[in-house]
Formats: sequence, C-alpha cells, structure tokens
Amino acid sequence: MHFSEQNSTFEKICSIPTDYDITFIKYKSRKTGLTVVLADIEAPLVNGFFTLATEACDDFGCPHTLEHLVFLGSEQFPYKGVLDTLANRAIAQGTNAWTDVDHTCYTITTAGSQGFLQLLPIYVDHILYPTLTDSGYYTEVHHINGKGEDAGVVYSEMQGCQNSGDDRIHLRMKRLMYPENCGYRSETGGLMERLRELSVDKIRSYHQSYYRPDNLCLVITGKVSEHKLLAALAPIEENIISKGTLPPMQRPWISTGNFPNLTDNITETVLFPDEDESMGTILIAWNGPMCNDYLQARALDVLNEYLTDSAVSVLQKEFVEIEEPLCTEVDFHITDHLKSTLMFTCTSVPIEEMEKVPSLFFATLQRLIDNNDIDMKRMEVVLEKEMLKLLDSAETEAHETAADLSISDFLYGAIDGSDLKKSVKIQQYLEQLTKFTKADWLNLMKRWYVDAPHITLFGKPSAQFAEDLAEEERQRVEKQRSDLGEQRLAELQKKLDDAKTANDMPLPNEVIENFEIPSVSTINFINVQTARNNDLGNFKNAVQERINRDDSADVPLFIQFDHIRSRFVNVSAHISAAGMPSHLLPYTRLFLKAIFSLPVQKGDTLLTYEDVVKGLSEDIIEYDATLGTSGGFREIVVFSLKAKASKYHRAVQWLEDILWHTQFTVERLKVLANLILNDIPQAKRDGHGMATASMRAFQFDASKSVSAARNILFQTDFLQEVLRQLENDPSSVLADLNAFRDALCRPENMRLHVSGDIMNLENPRTVFKNFSPATELTDLAPIVLSQEVLNPAGKTPGKVAAIVGLPSIENSYSLHTVKGPSRFDDPDIAPLLVLIELLDTMEGIFWKLIRGQGLAYSCFLNADIEAGLISYTIFKSPNAFKAFEQARLVITQLVNHEMQIEPSTVDGAKSAVIYSLVNRENTMERAALLSFVNQVLKQMPASYSRDIMSAIQNVTMDDLQRVLNKYLVHMFNPGTSNVVVVSAPAKIEEIQKGFEAVGFDMKSISLNDISPSFCV
Repeated sequence: MHFSEQNSTFEKICSIPTDYDITFIKYKSRKTGLTVVLADIEAPLVNGFFTLATEACDDFGCPHTLEHLVFLGSEQFPYKGVLDTLANRAIAQGTNAWTDVDHTCYTITTAGSQGFLQLLPIYVDHILYPTLTDSGYYTEVHHINGKGEDAGVVYSEMQGCQNSGDDRIHLRMKRLMYPENCGYRSETGGLMERLRELSVDKIRSYHQSYYRPDNLCLVITGKVSEHKLLAALAPIEENIISKGTLPPMQRPWISTGNFPNLTDNITETVLFPDEDESMGTILIAWNGPMCNDYLQARALDVLNEYLTDSAVSVLQKEFVEIEEPLCTEVDFHITDHLKSTLMFTCTSVPIEEMEKVPSLFFATLQRLIDNNDIDMKRMEVVLEKEMLKLLDSAETEAHETAADLSISDFLYGAIDGSDLKKSVKIQQYLEQLTKFTKADWLNLMKRWYVDAPHITLFGKPSAQFAEDLAEEERQRVEKQRSDLGEQRLAELQKKLDDAKTANDMPLPNEVIENFEIPSVSTINFINVQTARNNDLGNFKNAVQERINRDDSADVPLFIQFDHIRSRFVNVSAHISAAGMPSHLLPYTRLFLKAIFSLPVQKGDTLLTYEDVVKGLSEDIIEYDATLGTSGGFREIVVFSLKAKASKYHRAVQWLEDILWHTQFTVERLKVLANLILNDIPQAKRDGHGMATASMRAFQFDASKSVSAARNILFQTDFLQEVLRQLENDPSSVLADLNAFRDALCRPENMRLHVSGDIMNLENPRTVFKNFSPATELTDLAPIVLSQEVLNPAGKTPGKVAAIVGLPSIENSYSLHTVKGPSRFDDPDIAPLLVLIELLDTMEGIFWKLIRGQGLAYSCFLNADIEAGLISYTIFKSPNAFKAFEQARLVITQLVNHEMQIEPSTVDGAKSAVIYSLVNRENTMERAALLSFVNQVLKQMPASYSRDIMSAIQNVTMDDLQRVLNKYLVHMFNPGTSNVVVVSAPAKIEEIQKGFEAVGFDMKSISLNDISPSFCV
C-alpha cells in the first residue's frame, strides 16, 4: 500500500537547526504517544537509540534484566536471536543496549538507511511485545546449575562488577545521596543477592508498567529521508493501535527525581577486595543544579575543566604534578538527572595520604576564593577550547552528541520541544560565559563546592575483605548445594537443559531470506583525496596540484596529505622505533608520558613546562603521544596534534618543538615516574586487562619491542630503579632519555600525516621547510610489524599455558592465540573475517552456545594480521575452561560436518563484516586516517578497504571450511595454542584441572612472577 504523509499519525513538534551542523526534528504520534527524534547528520552510518524512561526503587535489576530478555524474541518474531540475525543482513553488526539508572536504550547502527528502516518495525516489536518466557529468564538472568552454582548471563555480568572498587564506592554514594523513594539510589543492574530472589513475573509486571509506546522515544541519527521514515513507522503505529488503549501513566522521574538536598556532611570508608593495599580512591559528591538550568550546568562544566584539564590547572598542579603525587588523576563528573549530582574523584591515592586529601581539596578551593584567584586569560582559553570541542564533536561524535541531547530531553524536557530548543544552544551558553567575571566564577565555586554539604567516601583496598568475600561465597554455595541435595540438583540441571532446548527453537529460513540485504552501492562513503610531498606522478588530483604549487622551499620529508571537509587539521608523526637500542626500550612508557609536559628550548629562551602546557592549550585542541594507530602497529611511536585549521602552522611548530626541543629534567621525571607507579595497582585490578598484558609479556620480545618493553607488568621494578638513579646519578637517566629521543626522532624514521581541508590550508607543504635537521630526502627506515618482534612462544604458539590468580575479581577471563595470516593481501583474510563473524557475532554460533548457556558474558575472536596471530577471548566467565571446552566442541563439530552452516547466515555475516569495515571510516577524520594506514603503514592501494569488501562478497562455503581447518582448529590444540587465564583465586584449581585434562600443562602463577626474564 502506498504511504501518504497526509495520513500519518505523527505530528511534527519542532525542527531545530544548530550551530554545529546537526538539525533535530521531533515528532509525536497523536494516537499512540510514540516520540521520534530525527537528528539529520551527513554520514555513511545511521544510528538508532530507542529509549524508555525506566525507574526502579529496588535492587532486583528489572531494567537490566529486561534489556537482556527483549532480544530473545517478540510477538511477531518469537525466535531467540532473530533480531541480531536480521540486523546483520541490514549491513549492521548485531544490536546492543545499555541500562542507565534512569533509562534503558536499545541501539542499532547500519551502513545506509535502507536496512535500518527495514529492521525498525521488527526492533520495536521486540521492545514493546517481547516473549518474556520462563526458559529465557532461566538461562539469561539466573539459574542454579547441577553443581549448585548460581549462573546466568545477567548474574555473571553483575558478579564481574558488583564488588569492584568503583561499583562499591558509587553504590554507597547513591545510598547516602538519594532518599528511599528515589530510583537514583538503586542498583538497576541488579545485586546478586536480589537476582537470586527475582522472578520472571516481576519482570513481566515491570515491562507492562514502563515498556509502553507513550514512554518510548526513537532517536534516529544520520541521513534518513523523512518520508521513508514516516512510511516505516506506519505499520508500527498500526500494530500498537490494534492492541487497544492503555491506561494513563505518570511520567517517570518527574515526581521523584527532585529530592531533598543534603543537609550535613557525611564521611565514610568503603572497602573493596584487592591484595595490593597501597592505593585507593576518593569520591566527593554534592547536589547539583536542575537539568533545565542549562547555563548553570555549562558553567560548572567549564569551571571543572579549568580546575582539572591540564598539568597547569590548579588541582592537577597541586595534587598530581608533584614529586610525591597525592593521586594520579583528578576528575569531575555531573550526572544527567532531573536534579544532577556533582562528583569529584581522586584516583590511585596512596593509602597513607588518603585522610588528608579531602581537607586539602577544600582548602585549595577556599584559597582561590580568598585570594580572588582565577586566571581569566586561562579561563578564556578553556572557554574557546570548549567551543572548538563542540564543533569537533559534531564532526567526530555527531551521533553520540545528538543522542545524548535527545535522550535527556525525552526523559526530563517539555513535551512541546521547548526544552530541546534550549538544550541544543550550547554555543550560546558558552558565549554567555565569556562575560563571566572573576567574582562570577568564584561565586559558582563557593555555592556548589565549598559551602554546599557533601559526601566524602574513602575507597580502600583490603586483602582481608577479599578473603572474607571469597570465603563467604564458598560457604554460601556449599550450603546451597547441601540444602538442595543430589536429587534436586539433578532436577535443576534438567530444568536448565530443557530451558536451553526451548530457547533454541530454530529460526525459519523464510524469515531470514525474506529480509532483503541492501546493496553496498546504497552506502554513502566519505571521499578522501590523497597527495604526497615530493610525489613522482603517482597522485593526479586537485589536492596534489595544490601541494605541487606550494614549491617555494625544499622539504626533504615523507608527508601524506589527506583532504577531507573539516574545520580542523590533524598533524601526526608516525615514527619507526626499529633502531632503538635494547637497553633504552624500557623507557618507552616514561618517554611518552613526559614528552608533552617538559620544558622546551626555543633558541636562547627556555619555556618552562607550565609555559609549554599553557601554549598547547591555547593552540591545540587535542594532543597525544602513544604507540600504534587503528588498533595496531604498536611498534610505531605516534605523536599527534589537532588544531583549528587557522592554527595549522602552530600545530606543525609544536610538533617540531616536542620532537626535538623538549628538555628532560630530574624534577619532571620524578613526578611522572611516580604517577605511572601509582597507577599500576589500579591497572592490576582489571581481569581482562591483565590477561592481555600477561599474554603480551609471554609472546613478545621485550629486548626488541617498544610495545613489549612498556608492558605494565615490567614497569614497577624498572621505574623504581629509575627513581633511585634520579636521586643518586640523575645524569645517567637524562643521558638515556636523550639517547632514546636521538635514536627515535631521525627524519628517516618519520612518516608525517596531515588531514583536513588541504585545499584551504596556507602553505600546506612549505610550513614544514624548517621542521627537521634533514637537508636531503633519504630512504625511509622500514616499518616494523608486530610479527617481527615476537619471541619464540609468539612465533610458534603452544609453549604458554598459565593461570593467574587475581583477588580483585570474582570470575575468570582467558586469552588464547594461534598463528594466522601475516600479509595484508593474504587471500585468507576475507573468508577468515566472515568465519569469525559467523562464530562470535550476536546470536552467532559461539553466542548461542556459550553466552546463551551462561558459560560467559561474551567471547570473541580477532584476526591480527600485523602480528600474524588470531586470538580468542573469553570475557567474564564463571569458569573459563567450560566456555573454552564448549568452543572446542563447536569447532570440532564444524570440522567434522556434524554442525552445518546455513547459507543465509553466511550472507548475514558478510553484511556484518562490510558494516564493520564501513564503521572504520564513518567520520571524515577516521576516513583520512584509514587512507594513511592503508597506503603508508600497510603499503596497500587506496582501494584496499573496497577490495576487501569485494572479496568478502565472493567468499564461498569452501573458503570458510578451508580457513576453519587451516587456523581455528589449532586454537584448541595444546601443541599449537597459547593460553593465559586470569581468575578469582577460589576458581583456579577447578579451571586448571579442566585445561590439564585436555592436555595443557597449566602453570599457576601470580602477576608478580611475570618479568622479562621469566617470559623468555
């Protein structure tokens, strides 16, 4: 039936243009109350953020459990996984969702709008009319298995975070800040003890109360035809109307979100489990302004930036940038609630200093007030930078920026769009703030931070608490097992098996095949034009002509220019560390931490590090020194700066100064070495991070690799020795760091990249004429790939099998690696990407048989071509071996043709892989960077990404079987696979025995055992 806009039930409430290239159009249905916001953004991707206001005044986790159960099937499509299966065919990569304390948001991102609009009615059907079956609840939320252990996807997820330091501190803050009848105080994820008591009926009741069309807002961002959108909404409306009229509902949060303010100061200590008791966290919280006080909220954002944004800001300078740091990071955060909460966090605080930090914080703010001390010149810089960051976010994070504004307005704004019109005027509020006086800023500080009652929480790690938690859990499970008895446990296991069977009702092929896959030709790719300095005729376009005309000086450097539409320019140096002497490699982390905050010698003038940081703040929006780019090339040191286009020459000058004119000083190096050391205990509380760090330690040669040498597990002993040397023989450390810089910053090691509106840059080429000491163009040093710095265990996997105990976690993580393709033009890449997508995509084979059975929160494969390795990660698992064992069974059945791959799922996987490739170039900036990575670092043609897409479309079943047998089979063979498991101590013995039973010679070790000599 032809759709006519005149017959639409949707009324256009408002259309709101902005100063940052996003136009908001708000609709509301006259019949169902459904709200739709379309944010018009020029981009190849279309995003959906389907949001419900969700309020809960308990810790059962109904909002979070619903977020999971919605994906298990709907009234019109009662099949688990149908939504994700069809999403892949829409040129997407599955769906996702998040639960916040005040809303639940379901997301989808597609390449182009055709697949998005096709999927929209199916997605809304899942949200409003999910099946919510007993069996789905049993596997996805909580169950007790045949061993008497509590499990379920949601349960495992919360087990992984409930007792982390951050979660425990923030939950306690919420309990103290918000009254009993306020949902902001609840743990919407669900506390484990409440999840064990939850029922599916309670969830159904919650769904009935909150999952209604008049409490749903479809936020859509990207390039979508209004006519086609309204046509796609028509069947949704028709279906909702057919259900009949709903009783009126009270809008969530409006009556409970404005709670009484604190009346007194409160101070408490919160323990969290960790064997390293050296570093803790401090959280201070206050009541903040109402959400519609836009100017006040923006003023606080700017004040917070002023106080914390750089090494010369007051709080960083006095708490962080000192020889014995009181913390490694200071940070403010403002919640986006009806009434906001202001939070200040000090991270990695030495325990012995903890008690004095809050009083020093308040004394510092009071001193600023007493001395009338606001640096208005720096405040002017902060305000200008905030304006530029707004424009930058419209280019690099436009979808997220639009979604944040739209969701907040839906939750708390006026229905008629009047508040949305006010909230988007961010630039106007910033301009108003330029008129603030010193007194205005100090009064703001006094009102909200100094005079207001506050909560202070000391988050302290405790080894005893870790032991007590583990013992308490062991006794609880043991009692539960005993109380249930063998017969009841057997019944529970059967119930679980039956639930899995019921959930896995096959999805009819016609449902999949009836969903048409959009053509790749419908995707609106970003056009990037490339030029090179000193090009020999390889590039023929207007940009190259512009570069060739800028010929007033010799520039003996490799520079690639990538032209895009942007207000900003990115300048970066990608430097090969191939010639770095081995004894200097451990300095990498300290060097990168220091390089942008050191004094600079400018002729006869020495700029202090404070002058450098101030100067960078004035000229540069973002700057960074790191290893690698685009998730790889970690043997390349990358220095990058972003500035508005009119300051291009300043960005180039700053890059020159940072590379060659910075001065290492004993004072700065002491500060920075201590900051790194103080951050290490926090890093060691992250189970997934430690699995990755451990595997890298075992597989890469720290005597050859900058990436391996900077491994956090190797840095404690090295930096402690550096600090001793800085006291006793500082000249040796300064000499080493200068030698590090000399070895690194040679013109022949450098590949420079400039991206932006090249056609309108002043002197795009000759701005580099005095950049380096080079006088003539020399051959470039080769790019060192990660595969070239593997040690024997990395080159020939099968030699590493380790399990590491970590008291700060309650579950387990594992990482497994095998050899993979190692050439960027390897014909195996395309079928391998499709096979990986088939296996671990949402509702793919691993997803169904591992996550779907509660064996892990997630698991995923990754092909790292640059390293020549394929990895398999098991994330947040009650027992990593059980998840591994199930994956091994899947691969065996596929190899033996005992499990078949449906052709329709292959088509979906191909579309999903194409989406992932498009997503890598979904903004102007990312598209320009990919152009450089493909042509310079991978040394592939500019068409490389399109060539891979073409190869993906041509993958056959035989190709999939070939790469399955060639690579993935070896992941589960002890002789060809490396494995590292990080686990809660109580689970080590069981996991270790499991792996040993299938041939892995597992060694139980601690993080402290891992050193360069241990890993040889």
